[in-house]
Amino acid sequence: MPPSIEPASTEPEMLRPELVFVGLQVGSREEALSFLSRRMLEAGLVSPGFPAALLEREKAFPTGLQFAEAALALPHTETRYVLQPALAVAALAEPVEFLAMGAPEQSLPVRVIFLPAVLHPDWQVRWLSRLVALFQTPGFLTGIIQSPNRDRLYQSLRAAFRNAPL
Repeated sequence: MPPSIEPASTEPEMLRPELVFVGLQVGSREEALSFLSRRMLEAGLVSPGFPAALLEREKAFPTGLQFAEAALALPHTETRYVLQPALAVAALAEPVEFLAMGAPEQSLPVRVIFLPAVLHPDWQVRWLSRLVALFQTPGFLTGIIQSPNRDRLYQSLRAAFRNAPL
């Protein structure tokens, strides 16, 4: 694949400060996903079909994951809805229930959501693998949950992504 397909995905620019949220207050996974996907839509990063496709995919294929430090969700949908690569990150004020990936009968109290939007299917697999590797890094998820503000979290994530090549 030519590297020109998605140049921003090799740099921290996929992460944008306006898509990083600390202490986000939502009452459900649907509310959380709607909020994040609307922000991406308002920024012109995804097409109008993205929010509904994201919710439908989450119903069909839950994305809750339990790691040693915390439960998180890694929702994503088809690349055809993506106009520009982006990554939304939310540290929730209180956990919301997500169903577990691969075990939808299990509910997880999620505190962190990572929502990648990538342009090419191959890049989606790479980004998901990259994120899962970061989630397993000691202190990474705890640092997100304990982050005092958006700027600190944004800078921490930029540094983590620079050190975690695709």
